[in-house]
Amino acid sequence: MPVDSHFPHLLAPLDLGFTTLKNRVLMGSMHTGLEDHKKDYPKLAAYFAERAAGEVGLIVTGGIAPGLRGSLSPSPSGLFNRLQVSRHKLISSAVHQEGGKVACKYCMVAVIAITL
Repeated sequence: MPVDSHFPHLLAPLDLGFTTLKNRVLMGSMHTGLEDHKKDYPKLAAYFAERAAGEVGLIVTGGIAPGLRGSLSPSPSGLFNRLQVSRHKLISSAVHQEGGKVACKYCMVAVIAITL
């Protein structure tokens, strides 16, 4: 892939100290609707893996609720009990298999609601 001279470091690895990204391409957080239903996590894992295979260095997931009180829907995407961990591992494993990294975005509205 040719590198545009205006962005000579875009496709270069980035050492963050605790991990290295394969490049500086970031896929920002998007809500696909797939994160709200556990049956859709295999589709979501495939969606993110395809982007990692397409050379996205860091993928940020859609908003994930840190608890039921702070969730934004009746059946929230969340990471607040042990049963939900395996779903998120499905995503991270698929992304890592393609050489990418993934960060879980906690929903800030939910965090604020919990702290009030």
